[in-house]
Amino acid sequence: MKFGSRPRPIWSSSAELNGKYGRLNTRLNRLLILDHVWTELVGDKERFWKLIGVKEGSLYVSVKLSVARNELTGRRDYLIKELNKHFDKPWITKIEIIHDAGASNE
Repeated sequence: MKFGSRPRPIWSSSAELNGKYGRLNTRLNRLLILDHVWTELVGDKERFWKLIGVKEGSLYVSVKLSVARNELTGRRDYLIKELNKHFDKPWITKIEIIHDAGASNE
């Protein structure tokens, strides 16, 4: 700190943090919840369905095998419904499947 400058404010409550970092905090919380719920929903299929990210309501999932791709296609509506239960308003509108070209077709 330079001589004569004002000291940084010391936060006394989480409400003060929420004002400055509210949007970032909300986004991070949503992603953490999504990651946890996804892991719980898909269980052992997670080794075939890798959650890549979310953009504008689309959930991007990388799929290794064509059989796993077919199963994910069949479970899309169920997964979207179950994922959205954990958010204050529906966030996931569709699931985009990305073929994992680096994986071998077992």
